[in-house]
Amino acid sequence: MPTKLTSPNGEIIIGYEFPTVLINDQLRIMDQEPIIFEQLAALNLTGVLEIAKNGFQCGMDIVDILVFHPELNEIELLPRIAHLINEKIGCPISLDSRNPEALEAALKELQPYSAMINSVTANKESLEIILPLVKKYNAVVVGMPIGDTYGLPKNVQERIFEANVIIQACADMGIPKDRIVMDGVCLASSAEPDSFRVTMQSLKAFHEKLKVATTLGIGNAGYGMPIPTVIDLAYLVAAIPWGLDSALVNPATSGLVETVRAIDFLDGSDSSGRRYIKWYRKNKKNKNLFEG
Repeated sequence: MPTKLTSPNGEIIIGYEFPTVLINDQLRIMDQEPIIFEQLAALNLTGVLEIAKNGFQCGMDIVDILVFHPELNEIELLPRIAHLINEKIGCPISLDSRNPEALEAALKELQPYSAMINSVTANKESLEIILPLVKKYNAVVVGMPIGDTYGLPKNVQERIFEANVIIQACADMGIPKDRIVMDGVCLASSAEPDSFRVTMQSLKAFHEKLKVATTLGIGNAGYGMPIPTVIDLAYLVAAIPWGLDSALVNPATSGLVETVRAIDFLDGSDSSGRRYIKWYRKNKKNKNLFEG
């Protein structure tokens, strides 16, 4: 079953045979310019709203909010930011937090819409903290197959094992598979040369064996390499035919949205080409996109 998120703008569906869902990863406060931190410390949300708007205008489907910082009050900020984006942009929201108080405050703000919690690991403590909130607010949860048995798994079978720990814990709480999106674990290929192959096979296994939707945080792919966003984009495009349903990405990556629209058309998840044509019509006045 596909995974559905809801928002004022409508539904977003993550799953097999649906177009790739792009998640704006740029609301990671620790990676932003100091001015953004200064604004948030003063409860000024102007900068983060602008980042979210820019991503949405570029073609992002979801925005991921990560405001964890030792000098910021996450319990106060996460619901405020979630509420503002929900009100001003209307796209689905991913809450990137392990703080149960911050998560619950934000989930309450977003009702009656269903948000995503990013993420829960296969660690017992993580499951006990996060899953009751998933159940209570009918949220979607990102499962990170890292756990007590294998730590960070380096092969497919270990990742399947840790993923199954998460899936079984969800089942025990009455959370169905269509509320789970499993992370395939994107590691830096410069440090883990065989990790790309393992991740591709993990995505395929999560689809075929575990029957869950999938995601990746693409930002690690090009770490340590020149022009890392080129590596990130290549990784993303290669992963889609293997079973990648959604991805956290930098919307400023050159060629990102149009390339994903194109691969979705080619692999049949956008068989009529509607999303590709919609992108073209929206951007046809920008001659730089169509030169060469």
